[in-house]
Amino acid sequence: MDGSMVVFGIFWGTILFMLVLMGILCVLYGISHSKALKALGYARPWMVWIPFANYWAFAEVALDGEDNITFFDSFSVPAMLFKLWWLIMYGVSIVPGVGAILSLAMRVICLGICYTKVYARLDGKTEEETQGIGYVSGFFPIIAIFKFLMGHYNA
Repeated sequence: MDGSMVVFGIFWGTILFMLVLMGILCVLYGISHSKALKALGYARPWMVWIPFANYWAFAEVALDGEDNITFFDSFSVPAMLFKLWWLIMYGVSIVPGVGAILSLAMRVICLGICYTKVYARLDGKTEEETQGIGYVSGFFPIIAIFKFLMGHYNA
């Protein structure tokens, strides 16, 4: 077997491994986030299995029936606009030069707010107490997966 075949095998083995890992993470994401939404009494926890609908569901839970959401105690955003943050994030991502950075910042902020509010409600804490882990979870959603899976919530 020559060197090119070994490289070819390693390449496709790595691709296969990554696909399996991503599949496992997607299943764990769905199970964990569904568990959290059920524990909060959300009527449609199955939405976490649909791409982008999961962001809508978590935004609805974070809003908790409010008409507006306040960012950093300084400005208020209408509920419908906040529920569509993921759509705006993808629109911002096409801005030349800074789109990727703005998109990432928007994801961390909006998803971080959702996780902060969900963690506070599930753990019986204030939002100030869960704010740090909420924003870090917005950047690394794997944290939310483990937190929701390991949490003892009444679902």
